[in-house]
Amino acid sequence: MKKAKSRFKLSKFENPSGDVVWRVSGTLNGERIRKNFRTRAEATGERHRLDIRVLNETSDGQQIWTTLTHDQNRDAIAAVNMLKRSGSEKQLTFAVDFFLRNFSEPARAKLIESAILEYIDEKSRDEEKDIITSRQFKSIRTEMNRLSRHFSGQSVGVVIAEDIRAYLDTPTGHSTKKPTLKTWNNRRGYLSTFFKFCLANGYVAENPILEIPQYKLKKARGTAETLTAERARELMQFLETYRGNQNKGDTWWGVPGCMVPYYALTLFAGIRPDWSDGEIGKLPVDDIQFDTGVIRIEPSVSKINEARRIKIQPNLRMWLEQYPLDKFPIIPRRRFRHMLRDVRQRFELPHDVMRHTYISMTVGAFLSVGDAALQAGNTEQIIRRHYLDLKSEEEADQFWQIVPSSTKRPRQFSKKDGRYIWQ
Repeated sequence: MKKAKSRFKLSKFENPSGDVVWRVSGTLNGERIRKNFRTRAEATGERHRLDIRVLNETSDGQQIWTTLTHDQNRDAIAAVNMLKRSGSEKQLTFAVDFFLRNFSEPARAKLIESAILEYIDEKSRDEEKDIITSRQFKSIRTEMNRLSRHFSGQSVGVVIAEDIRAYLDTPTGHSTKKPTLKTWNNRRGYLSTFFKFCLANGYVAENPILEIPQYKLKKARGTAETLTAERARELMQFLETYRGNQNKGDTWWGVPGCMVPYYALTLFAGIRPDWSDGEIGKLPVDDIQFDTGVIRIEPSVSKINEARRIKIQPNLRMWLEQYPLDKFPIIPRRRFRHMLRDVRQRFELPHDVMRHTYISMTVGAFLSVGDAALQAGNTEQIIRRHYLDLKSEEEADQFWQIVPSSTKRPRQFSKKDGRYIWQ
């Protein structure tokens, strides 16, 4: 059954004041209709009410005896006209019977804003218990706030699949384009868990997300973006003298070399670079063990909640000895965020390029997908898909000989059990 087309247009409109509203426009009985609403949901409701008025006021009339009240009679006429306009030949009794057999009232009426506040509180407790990460919680909260604004004032039980499709199709942030299929799937996932929560609490009678498609994305073999050995050398040499920008007085953001430990550990140990709530920000200094030659990544630090051990190669040891962590903290106490952004912009560094470089150089040097996977905390399938054959053994050897300017590269070296041995 095709949906009846409305004679009233629904569009997004920006007022001269800069406020974005939803506008319903059209003509009813020769009168021009143009109304603005703060949310799309409110505008959709008004368009529906206007459609009902059209159906009532344009019906062919005839005088008959009926037991219906005036309002019931108008409602029945509108329902019959809706069936006609949709192209259906079914009778009103069929439509009512279908509705009664397939529609269930939610056990408890709840405004969507209130349901979302309860859901966010539950997810906040999950974050405190480390069931979800702070990054996951932030993404959930962002999506829920957007959902709350979009359906403001509506009961969560009346939101249907068609409304959610329209919501998922709307651009997010400052973009004017429809979301990608990957973004669609991610947002659908957030909504799915929310409506499962609502179903468990009796706020909805059924989960409308079940009618929303989840797209299958074609997974091609991707190539991770990495630095060349020469570019990595240029970066580390630059960091030895880098101290940020100068303040209004004679002081600087940091001291020369203050960013070396962060970049040395992400580049030569592949530690995940999220400093606010990721591995590099959680890594205790005591877990960098020069006596055993490993960096311990415990489950409480690991992104995937699994322990792993990273081998400290000779050049990384030299960087950390030249810039000891008791004098050069992994995360500088002052202006770190500003310096990190400044270095990334200067060298055009994508977010995970240091880690990608580490993995590809490890595979290139030791030709072991399994060992690289264990140290990086990835599966062998991921390593093969994204990092295999990216770097030659010659370039990898050059990379693992990048050392501080005050030290010398080895004259000879050998390899054993995934480690370089310098002579």
